[in-house]
Amino acid sequence: MKPSLGKTIVAMGTTLVVVSIITGVILVGSPARGRLERLDAGRIEDLRGIMPAIDLFWKRNERLPTSLEELTEDPRVQVNTVDPGSAEPYDYALLDEETYELCAIFDRESPETARRTTADFWSHGVGRRCFELSVDTSGRAADK
Repeated sequence: MKPSLGKTIVAMGTTLVVVSIITGVILVGSPARGRLERLDAGRIEDLRGIMPAIDLFWKRNERLPTSLEELTEDPRVQVNTVDPGSAEPYDYALLDEETYELCAIFDRESPETARRTTADFWSHGVGRRCFELSVDTSGRAADK
């Protein structure tokens, strides 16, 4: 007995849909992978936003904040100091009078860039990564 034309078309259509979905997941990546990449990108954006806030704090107080909590006590400072995935605050440590460290825990390795850019500074592997930064002292009152 020969299958009907309608059943053959439905079977071919179903196969095409399944193959398309599998191909899409392979080429684009899974939704979970995309979520992890977005979380890591958000972490980098948060750390990049904290930097100028710390520079501004230093210019106003001629010292680094003792914690990220102290940094955000000023209502004029609008930065995110909490990891979007874990809801834990980022790690911040004073290294000396003008140098500090910002740390985050990353889910994925940062993507490779084709050419060297300032974004290379923010490259990271999986897990905890700390970035050593120095405050911008160009506006220091004693230098004027």
